[in-house]
Amino acid sequence: MPASMGFENEKLRQLIKLMEKNDGRAFEEFFNLLYPRFYRYAFLYVKSDILCEELVSDVFLKLWNIRYKLNDIQQLEFYLFRAVKNQALTYLKRKTNEPVEITEYIQSHLIDYREPENLLIAAELADKVEEGIASLPDKCQIIFRMVRQDGLSYKQVAVLLDISPKTIENQMNTALKKLRIVIEKYYSETKSGDFTKSVLFNFIY
Repeated sequence: MPASMGFENEKLRQLIKLMEKNDGRAFEEFFNLLYPRFYRYAFLYVKSDILCEELVSDVFLKLWNIRYKLNDIQQLEFYLFRAVKNQALTYLKRKTNEPVEITEYIQSHLIDYREPENLLIAAELADKVEEGIASLPDKCQIIFRMVRQDGLSYKQVAVLLDISPKTIENQMNTALKKLRIVIEKYYSETKSGDFTKSVLFNFIY
């Protein structure tokens, strides 16, 4: 199994530089390096070998078409996995079991909170939590999003990123501690009540 994505980042960027020069061999190495992981990730969504092969191939085609822009992307690991997720979701957009994003989660818990003030709080909350997640270190952010937003288990994320489940646990603990601080700060500054804390703490715990 290849080294973890964190250690592959530099290798991927080197390959992308060669791909920018229309180097077919570099693209083949890029493909072979990422295909198994992309396939496993896609399968978590579509549960079909045929669909996985098709959508992962589509992702690689899109990546080749934007190869001149890839090295400008700072969070390359996150971008690549999210590209696979987005492609998978095009096959599942009519289903109800799609992963939940922060804004969708908060809004879905507002059925009993249709007061205009609470709707404004929800929008502000989503922004604050997203800012907190975006401020996490790259690896920590990727792991948090995969677990909390994509609904993957620690074991699944460990396999995808080729790191130990214990590392996933440690990174999640780090993320949750930082996000709790964000929530407590927002709560203390706005005095927005138990509604605020109940929605957000349900999301991060």
